[in-house]
Amino acid sequence: MEGDKQYVNNHIDKHSLINDDDLNSKEEAKQSVVNQNFLKNKFFYFHILLASACTLMLFYFLLIYLNVYTLNGKEFELKNFQSLTVEELEAEIKSLNIEYIISDSVYTDSVPRGTIFTQDPLPGTFIKPGRRIYFTVNCMNRQKFTLPDIYNKSKRQSLNQLNSHFKIEFVKSEKYSDISSVVTKMMVGDTEVFPGQKLIEGTTIKLFFGSGRGTNKIMVPNLTGISIEEAFLILESNNLNLGEIICEGVITDTLTAIISNQRPLSDTKLQSGDMVDIVIKQFLDTISITDSIFKE
Repeated sequence: MEGDKQYVNNHIDKHSLINDDDLNSKEEAKQSVVNQNFLKNKFFYFHILLASACTLMLFYFLLIYLNVYTLNGKEFELKNFQSLTVEELEAEIKSLNIEYIISDSVYTDSVPRGTIFTQDPLPGTFIKPGRRIYFTVNCMNRQKFTLPDIYNKSKRQSLNQLNSHFKIEFVKSEKYSDISSVVTKMMVGDTEVFPGQKLIEGTTIKLFFGSGRGTNKIMVPNLTGISIEEAFLILESNNLNLGEIICEGVITDTLTAIISNQRPLSDTKLQSGDMVDIVIKQFLDTISITDSIFKE
């Protein structure tokens, strides 16, 4: 009995396997037929063509949009704006439909004051409307520079320190020496100037030379009422120098002319080698004790 049951079970299993194989074969055949029908379906190819056309049209309109957005083909060559005033620049910029910014200012003699010195982008660059241009302008007012301390400096040393910003005039006495003479006084016009003052670039500075400025203070003697020769001897004995001689009124004979005023005034303390300016009159009627005559 057990043998018969085993035989029946084996027979059933074989039959089940055969049925499963048949089912798989049928499914595969059915799928193959569906695929063949799908490829032969004209609507499949229609949708492919439609999707392709839509994609091409999308790229086409995208390119058109980019050309409009980036202003492709509307570039123009940027002109040279150097030496134009700001008012002239605004008129030019407005006609070109571009923007500008004054980004910096400089002091230069290359272009007139108040005009364009440099630009970014450079002239000749091709740009599009709406581009922003950056300009550097030459300042209207001239730059001021601090006067350096050149006391006790030689002619060469003082020239090296002043020549880059100022014009120099040398006032040399008869005892001037290239070896020993140094700067003892600086003047602009009729006004004495001192280290630390700010002067406009290009100012002419007169440099006076003497034997040097010492550290000890010297009391300025009273020179009013005496002749130029006497004043020279008194100043020399005090290690001071005779500076500018200003004539007040008509002078017929400088040997007999009398000193009516001086600068600095008497009892002022100076350093060795400093200069004292004097005012002379041919005939002394009054003596002035103020330095107002020296002011502009």
